[in-house]
Amino acid sequence: MSELVSAELLASTEPVAFFGYADPRPGRERELRERMLALGEPSRAESGILAYEAFSDVARPGSVAFYELYRDGRAVQHHLEQPYMRQFFEDCASLLAGDLEIHVLHPHRSQGPEARRG
Repeated sequence: MSELVSAELLASTEPVAFFGYADPRPGRERELRERMLALGEPSRAESGILAYEAFSDVARPGSVAFYELYRDGRAVQHHLEQPYMRQFFEDCASLLAGDLEIHVLHPHRSQGPEARRG
């Protein structure tokens, strides 16, 4: 599963965020949506996950958009190793029209007042 994200990202000590899309095979829209929704509760129970949500996007009917925010790269690795995630990835070939579309987000952090004065 770690091939989904780079080793550099998995080693991050900073928060890690992703957004993306899962595009279903024709006729599998409902099943994909239900499967991805079912991942939410156990995922949000993981201590390193700060946000884990699925959405609809009117620009991509049938697709499931998702947003995930992790404490750090170790939390991502832990998540990918969970049995429910392993099963989901095994089933992706029958559910998805292609690969998951995953975009990594890098946080912008404002500098504190002390850093701006210097």
